[in-house]
Amino acid sequence: MMTMYTSGVKAYRKVDLVSAPKTEVLDRLFARLDLDLRDGQRAIADGNVVARAQALDHASRILTELCAALDSSAAPELCANLDALYRYCQTCITRAALERKAAHLEQPLSIVATLRAAFAEAALAR
Repeated sequence: MMTMYTSGVKAYRKVDLVSAPKTEVLDRLFARLDLDLRDGQRAIADGNVVARAQALDHASRILTELCAALDSSAAPELCANLDALYRYCQTCITRAALERKAAHLEQPLSIVATLRAAFAEAALAR
């Protein structure tokens, strides 16, 4: 019974994500990235190795997807700048994981908040 429920939820989420406007998908990604970074900070503070690894790995995967989704043919300079920011965030996440220092996640959190707000503002201006 639980398996059928779980697969139904997964199917719903997939359809929801595919049918959502790109601006909403981007907002969800930034929201989840923020959550993962904050979860990573808490896990580092708590000394929870498993939770730290899960949160920071998921954050890294989101950043990888964001990099992969950039379309340089549409806006080369913007894409280059976003790529550099995403890669910088990846570097900070790696340092936080290796050095077990939550402070390394402060700048990525700030960058994510700024980008999320900027993309939301751009979406409203359309």
